[in-house]
Amino acid sequence: MGRENDLARTFAERCTEARAYLRREMNARGLCEEDGWRIAETLRSVGTRTELVMRPIHLRLPAPENLECVVEIQENEIIDSHCEP
Repeated sequence: MGRENDLARTFAERCTEARAYLRREMNARGLCEEDGWRIAETLRSVGTRTELVMRPIHLRLPAPENLECVVEIQENEIIDSHCEP
């Protein structure tokens, strides 16, 4: 259980960091929460890893295609994250 708790904590930390980075990038581009912009999160399975993909979304406006953060965990318990500004 200790290893699983450590992995869960690390994954949660990476997700928090990715959300903060994405929010800063969104704000810098004028995609502000008070104007209706949110962060959409979706899961996808790619081979032996699972990815949490975070992107800006608005109910009426198109989102930029080149702005996202991905936090992934692989079957062998490696956690990684990366963001594309």
